[in-house]
Amino acid sequence: MCPLASWGQDIKPFDAKPGLWEIATTTEITGMPAMPSMPALTDEQLAKIPPAQRAQVEAAMKGRGGAGSPRTTTTKSCLTRESLSKPLFDNGDQSCTRKLVGSSAGSQQIHFECNRTNMKTTGDLNLERMDAEHVKGIMVMKAVATGNDAPPGRNMDMKVTFNTKWLASDCGDVKPAGEK
Repeated sequence: MCPLASWGQDIKPFDAKPGLWEIATTTEITGMPAMPSMPALTDEQLAKIPPAQRAQVEAAMKGRGGAGSPRTTTTKSCLTRESLSKPLFDNGDQSCTRKLVGSSAGSQQIHFECNRTNMKTTGDLNLERMDAEHVKGIMVMKAVATGNDAPPGRNMDMKVTFNTKWLASDCGDVKPAGEK
């Protein structure tokens, strides 16, 4: 995690319940070449796949609508009192710089820039507290191919929306971000 001093602004603790949260993330990407279509599997082929992997395969088949088609995933995350006192959604990626633009008990605005091999990504993340058990957010990003050997047509715009809800005060076996 980045030390708070690197954020350049006093952060106000985010007013949400600590504990286990469910995050539904919907991603839309434009400007990316379409992915080749996935061959359809028959019911007989699907029946041979173990239940856990079958659910993943069925979700992947559903989400393969091509470039620009929204794709939704759901994950669980553990938020502690300590993590609510820091900028949210900081995964510690060292190839990115982040600047806290605004912070209050009910919202956070973060600008970020990431430089990876042949790709520069810039964007803004806005999180809004609906109540102590619900948070929504939107992240808008632009990725630009860089370097002489960057593939053409690899510039893309991304919009990611988050709808989160608190599930329980006990995180069970879900560890807070940064813990193993």
